[in-house]
Amino acid sequence: MSKNKALKNTARYAYGRLWRDWLRGHAPVLGFTFLLMLIVAAAAAGYAKFMQMIIAAFEVSSPTVIWWGPLGIIGLVIAKGLSQYFQQVLQNRVLSRMQADLQAKMFSSLVHMDLSNLLAESPAALAARFSADIELIRGATRDVFGSITAILTVIATFIVMISIDWALTIGLIFIFVFAFGPVGVAGAHVRKISSRTQEEIAHMTETVNEGLSGIRMVRTYRLEQRLTDSAKSSFEKLFKLRVSLVKWQAGVSPLMEILGGIAIGALLFLVALRMRSGAVDLAGFIGLLTALGVATNPARRLGASYASALQGMGALDRVYQLFDTPNTINDGTFEFADGDKARGHLKFENVNFEYPDGYRALHDISLQIDAGKSYAFVGRSGAGKSTIFNLLPRLFDAQTGVITLDGRSLQDYALPALRDQISVVSQDSVLLTGTILENIRFGRADATREDCMRAAKAAAAHKFISKLEEGYDTHIDPSKTKFSGGEKQRLSIARAILRDSPVLLLDEPTSALDAQSENQIREALDKLSEKRTTLIIAHRLSTILDADQIVVMDQGRIVDQGTHEELLENDGIYAELFNLQFDMSPASTEPVPKRSFGGDVRAKIKNPLSGLSKWLGL
Repeated sequence: MSKNKALKNTARYAYGRLWRDWLRGHAPVLGFTFLLMLIVAAAAAGYAKFMQMIIAAFEVSSPTVIWWGPLGIIGLVIAKGLSQYFQQVLQNRVLSRMQADLQAKMFSSLVHMDLSNLLAESPAALAARFSADIELIRGATRDVFGSITAILTVIATFIVMISIDWALTIGLIFIFVFAFGPVGVAGAHVRKISSRTQEEIAHMTETVNEGLSGIRMVRTYRLEQRLTDSAKSSFEKLFKLRVSLVKWQAGVSPLMEILGGIAIGALLFLVALRMRSGAVDLAGFIGLLTALGVATNPARRLGASYASALQGMGALDRVYQLFDTPNTINDGTFEFADGDKARGHLKFENVNFEYPDGYRALHDISLQIDAGKSYAFVGRSGAGKSTIFNLLPRLFDAQTGVITLDGRSLQDYALPALRDQISVVSQDSVLLTGTILENIRFGRADATREDCMRAAKAAAAHKFISKLEEGYDTHIDPSKTKFSGGEKQRLSIARAILRDSPVLLLDEPTSALDAQSENQIREALDKLSEKRTTLIIAHRLSTILDADQIVVMDQGRIVDQGTHEELLENDGIYAELFNLQFDMSPASTEPVPKRSFGGDVRAKIKNPLSGLSKWLGL
């Protein structure tokens, strides 16, 4: 989602689409509000006509005017007031519904958006759209509805004025029409500045969120001043944009008021001429003056509403841009029959991948992964290990090459069917708002409570869950949860056990745990990985020594592959990494240690650092 995309939507397109997609369903209610607007406009314009009639009655000394005059004015005021009240209540209901629907559509678009597009903007900046952009659209739409009332009032008032003196009225109409020339120029600037302001608000939110979320690191490295300067720069940009925006907005209403004053002055001059010629009497003069006063305020509001509507177009541009961002990861058609699963045979054929920022992560990857076997991926940071994991559930698609599951291209599978075949356990265990039971059940929506409890027991999570006051019904608030890293990880493993997928991706699942928690997690992972195609990313080589195959990657390429013993004999990158971790001499004749996820040491490491390595959980 480019932040610099040119504004290309016209008002007709922007608000026409808003009507078609989010307002047309409320047409009956909006039709009734339009009827109320007509009553408001008729009552406002009728006030001027009534004044003419009252003055005319006074001129001929009609005795009945003492009754019907006040009652008529009171009736008009009551009709206008009640109509405005119900119009605003109904209109607010429709606008609130539109706002909620837009937010729901925006969230759905983000959730289903390709990661390559989603990651182009920070979460904080995207979150700002839910408040700033949508609120601006709501306000602009409210002002557009208000402008309809204003337009109807002006039209009704001019009709009354024409009935009094058509020549004067036509002259005044030309004056008001002339006003919209400079208003249009100001409006174009308002729209452009408004769009830039919304973008800067998103950037400011991102800056503030970045500083506060990393406050510990900021304090430790004494970065307070740097972050303060960065935030201040964003605040200053917003200050200048807001000043510029208000400058253009503020010019619209005074312009309309000045032109309204000119119109009144012209009216007085022309009326004086018309009265001298006998074309207009005193009652007509009072009626025209009252009508012009009635029309001036709605006409002035039209200028402000126009500026607000252009601001709303800037926000609509940004929202539609998000809605219209195309996904490149398209759904396939193949689905498994009920009860069937993949065998888990994976194959990479000449796979190349480049991230949207141009970084080439994989170069001509060819690899065969047998079903039910364990494959560990090792290498320095940036070697491409995580990219391999991202391609399997099709979070991204390779630019060239083919990845197959059981001989069928991943792109042929329906995305839900493909992703149901894959479970992930990573170093960052994600818990969502809900109960513990619900968080485990995310692994399989139709699972019973007993199924979830069995999975929790297999993941060594049942014990700590049972100690909680509400057990499996304990509510989780991710922002306030006090679960330890090991407890979160065990819930994540329980979720994967419940899912029972044939392909398991383990992305550094024990890297952030203490030694005791790590041993418990490894035992759970042993059970989870049985009879599954298991792919493991691990920097602690002691956790993958007994993998069926170890794939060594460097700078996006596979540079070596084999068992632990074979790779040590090759004396390549793997041997270098292993020797760095275990201080093993290439000439050592001692048997190589093999450990499962459960930490079962099959042979002791005879080297000076073995005791320290074991104590550290390496």
